[in-house]
Amino acid sequence: MVFYSFLYLFSVSILVFLLGRIFPRRLLRAQAFPFKSFGFEREGAIYLRVGIMKWKTKLPDASLLLARLFPRLMPKKRLEGEAKIAVLIKETCIAEMAHAAVAVLGFGCVWIWEGIGGWLLSLAFLLGNIPFILIQRFNRPRLIKAEAMLAKRRGILAGEKEQENEEGKKVK
Repeated sequence: MVFYSFLYLFSVSILVFLLGRIFPRRLLRAQAFPFKSFGFEREGAIYLRVGIMKWKTKLPDASLLLARLFPRLMPKKRLEGEAKIAVLIKETCIAEMAHAAVAVLGFGCVWIWEGIGGWLLSLAFLLGNIPFILIQRFNRPRLIKAEAMLAKRRGILAGEKEQENEEGKKVK
């Protein structure tokens, strides 16, 4: 039963990953439920209290491994400016959904491995996915702020260029 439980968890994880890759990004709204920060999260600041900055980079990043295995399925991480941030924001939504889905689907082990073993494995799988969900909920508000800052900067620069053009026309 242990083998089948692990096989189930592995299969569910791969299936959810693949579904996440084909999920239409246009349907995601990072600033709407369930992705928008809840009031108690204070735009991700609450996660600083659990020391997220110390441990978030120590956890394995499946996107790096999967980018090598399935390069066509992974977003490009070398985009520039706002384009990169917009992709990363959508990817935090996908990653959060995927980790939440596999955490919940992990409770299927209860029916495969009956008794306390199935419950303990399911609970461990749930607890193992929570840090990854927290990382996405921590990073997303920061990315949204950075995107807004870049858009504001672009607007200011565009305004300065318009002003230069108007001044240039006046001088001529």
